[in-house]
Amino acid sequence: MRWMLALLLAVAACANPGAQKSRIQSTGPRAAPKLDPVKPEARAQFEAALRALRLGGPEAPETAKARLQAAIDLDGKLWEAWHNLGVLRAADGDDDGAIAAFDKALAINSSHAPTHLARAESLRRTGRTKDARGEYEQVLQTSAPDDPSRRDAAARLASLLRDGGSYGDAIEVLRDTLRVSGANARVYTELGLIYLAQGREDLATLVVGKAIELDAKDPAAYNALALLYLKQGKAQEAFDRFDYATSLDPSYVDARFNKASVLLDAGDYTRAKGELEQIVGKHPDDWAAQVALGVAWRGQKELETAKKVWQAVVDKAPRKSRARGDALWNLAVLKSDFLEDTAGAKANLEQFLQDAGTAHPKRVAAEQKRKELGL
Repeated sequence: MRWMLALLLAVAACANPGAQKSRIQSTGPRAAPKLDPVKPEARAQFEAALRALRLGGPEAPETAKARLQAAIDLDGKLWEAWHNLGVLRAADGDDDGAIAAFDKALAINSSHAPTHLARAESLRRTGRTKDARGEYEQVLQTSAPDDPSRRDAAARLASLLRDGGSYGDAIEVLRDTLRVSGANARVYTELGLIYLAQGREDLATLVVGKAIELDAKDPAAYNALALLYLKQGKAQEAFDRFDYATSLDPSYVDARFNKASVLLDAGDYTRAKGELEQIVGKHPDDWAAQVALGVAWRGQKELETAKKVWQAVVDKAPRKSRARGDALWNLAVLKSDFLEDTAGAKANLEQFLQDAGTAHPKRVAAEQKRKELGL
C-alpha cells in the first residue's frame, strides 16, 4: 500500500518548537524527556519551512528542505526539523536518507509515535520488514488506547502481515485494536482487505460497510469496496468506487492506480495513461505504476516508449521486486511478439527466470515462453 500521503501530513502536524518553552512532548502513556529550548534563529528557519509547505507550489518541498537543513545546522537537537526532513526525503524516494533523519529525530525524542511510523514505512520500502514490524509493535505497546497513532500502527502492521500471508496474526492485531481502542474506519478497512485476501467475501462486505458508516469520506474504504466488486466480477461498479475515492482525495494513489488497472483491462489505454502519468509524475519510483504505464504505451502502439519505460524499471527497481519481474516479462513478450527481437527476448526471459521468485504470477507462462523460443 502507498502510505506516503499520511506521512506528508506529519510535516505540518509536528509541534511548533516555539509553542512551548519547556518543549515537553507526550504521545501516550510514556512521556518524552524534557527537551532543551530551541535557538531562536533555528526556530525561524523551521517556521519558514512550514510556511513554504503551507503555501505550496512546485518549489515548496525544495525550499522547505533547505530551510530545515539550515535549522538543523543551527540547532542539531531540533527533532521536529529532523522528522520533517525525513518525511520530505521519503516523499522524494530517498528512503535511506529518510531513515537517517528519522534516526536523528528519535535519538532526541524517542517517544514520538509518528516518527516511529514514518521510519517503519521507509524501512518497509527498503525491504527491512522485520525492522518495520518492530517499529509498528513499539507504537502499539507504548501508545494510549485512544491515540490515533495506535490505530495507524495496528492497520499498518496488519497490512505488513497480510502481505506476508500471515492472515491469522493480522486479524488478531486488528481485533485486539478494536477491543482496546474502539471502532475505527481504517482498522475495519484493513480487516476487509484481509478477509478479501482469504476469499471470505461476505465478511469483507460487512466490515468495509462498517468502515464507510464510520467515515463516509475515507477514500481507502471505497478503494477496498471497489476491490471487493472486482473480485465479484463487477468491473463497472468497481470503477465507479475507484473514481469516487479519487474524487474524495485526488492525491490518493492507491485508488488511482486501481482505476487505471480497470481501464487497462477494458482497453481504454488513453485514459489509463492519463491516470498513471499523474502517479509517476509525483512518485517516479512507483515501479508498479511505471510497469502499468508501459502497458498503456504498448496499447497505443508506442512500442519503443513502452520498451524504454520497462527497461528503466529493470535498471532501477530492486532486483527481486515483483515490479522488476513484471517489467522483464513485458520486455520479453514485447521483443518476441512485437519487435521480432528474438535474441533480446531470450535475454530478458532468462533474466526473469533467474531473478523472479517461483511465486511470481508469470512464472508458468515464462517457462512456456522459454520452450517456444527454444531455450
